[in-house]
Amino acid sequence: MVVAFQYLRGDKAYRQAVPWKTTKREGPLWQTAPRLSTAGSNVDRESLMNSNRLLVVEDDKVVAVSLKMFLQNLNFQVDVAANGTEAWELIQSQSYEIILSDINLPGLHGKEILKLIKRHGVDVELILFTGYGSVSDAVECIKGGAYDYFTKPIDNERLSLTIRHALERKALRDENKGLRHELDKSNSHHVYFRSKLMELLVKKASIAAETEATVLITGDSGTGKTLLAKFIHGCSKKAGQPFVEVSCGALSEGLLESELFGHRKGAFTGADKDKKGRFEAARDGTVFLDDINSASIGLQAKLLKVIEEKTFERVGDTKSMYTAARVVAATNRDLRELGKKGMFREDLFHRLNVVSLSIPKLSERKEDVPILVQQFLQKFSRKHKRNIKKFDEWVLPALCNYNWPGNVRELENVMERAVIFCRGSEIRLSDLPEEISGLGKGLDLQTPTMNLSEALQRFEHHLISQTLDLNKGSRDKTAKDLGISRATLFNKLKKCSFASARKKGGRKGMGEAEDGLG
Repeated sequence: MVVAFQYLRGDKAYRQAVPWKTTKREGPLWQTAPRLSTAGSNVDRESLMNSNRLLVVEDDKVVAVSLKMFLQNLNFQVDVAANGTEAWELIQSQSYEIILSDINLPGLHGKEILKLIKRHGVDVELILFTGYGSVSDAVECIKGGAYDYFTKPIDNERLSLTIRHALERKALRDENKGLRHELDKSNSHHVYFRSKLMELLVKKASIAAETEATVLITGDSGTGKTLLAKFIHGCSKKAGQPFVEVSCGALSEGLLESELFGHRKGAFTGADKDKKGRFEAARDGTVFLDDINSASIGLQAKLLKVIEEKTFERVGDTKSMYTAARVVAATNRDLRELGKKGMFREDLFHRLNVVSLSIPKLSERKEDVPILVQQFLQKFSRKHKRNIKKFDEWVLPALCNYNWPGNVRELENVMERAVIFCRGSEIRLSDLPEEISGLGKGLDLQTPTMNLSEALQRFEHHLISQTLDLNKGSRDKTAKDLGISRATLFNKLKKCSFASARKKGGRKGMGEAEDGLG
């Protein structure tokens, strides 16, 4: 199921199509992480005491044996280490939910075990035992991340309760990690848009996702074909199965066939063992064939058989294998035209083209630039550990004014570069490439008598003039692209025309500016 979330930024509404299992509600929708509660969650209190592995670290054999018997009676699997060094070796080779350790140990000290656990990121709860003389050490360990501590002799009832609480905390932490992983995974195929073109495309994609039909995605390089394929997979019933991507243009014919279908040992030189192919790896999931136009005619015949009969053979084998994987293909070429030239099988084209989705160029949907820019800013600020939250007032107009021949991929690269070179808390025009910012190219801002105010005024005039030309004089579209109101645009045009009039020695420039507004 797909939910299209609408939210506001400034005076603009943006949409985000997200594969999400939820119930549709009236009004604006907001994505929130599921609430985490032990009631009805995956944390089963009764089963917490069963089938968990614990480690007891105790140099006193009598205490160690007593603890082991007590914990085994609670249905725990228990290992025992007689010193800190032995304990650390076990921790590195085994997975434990809880470690119960004395502080004063031969070899590694209890505090040193704690430091090693934290340094290496071992996900375990540590409960410490201490004599009356070393309570201060235990308190120090609690501050350092240990779960709890006991003074000897140990109260078994209290220990049992503490272990249960520690297991609950670890189970909730594991569940949180799982939820974060699922959210991160779903974030990887969100489709952000504001344009009507993309809204219609996402609707078609979400309808197609509910079926088992093959899908052919077309569009120029960098428009987001892989992202749309992942979106379709994420919205389908196959979302829990693998999404397997194959770039047909990156491999030779022989290697591509082996990559798709696998091979038997000895099938060709270098095939020293059996290998599973991508269709086997996908199981009941989705196989995404990118650059499908690059597949040879011979391989196209085998792909046709997979789609029609759901069977294939490994290279060097005669045994047919079954696949329930769905095929989604993508290309930046016209397969119909390639078919007429004998470069692509027409029967395969028709099998792939059951559902056809064409992604528009970014230049045809510039309304999407602001929301894409915002998402890339957040993505690369996290990636490069930068605290960049916003842009100066010139950046978005310049980005919206650019034609983006490389489409979304080019925009993504430009935003990563801007984040890398930004030296403050906001992206500035100078952080963008010259062909986008206009600084130093087609606009001379550096004259001996020009101050900062005049330079900014000249750039504003240049940007407004460029955008007007691009929009064939339309004031409404120009104001929208620049992210300002129509009245603000009119006032800025009046200032520009007065400036032009002063240079020409008259007021005629104002009328000229207004005549070009249409």
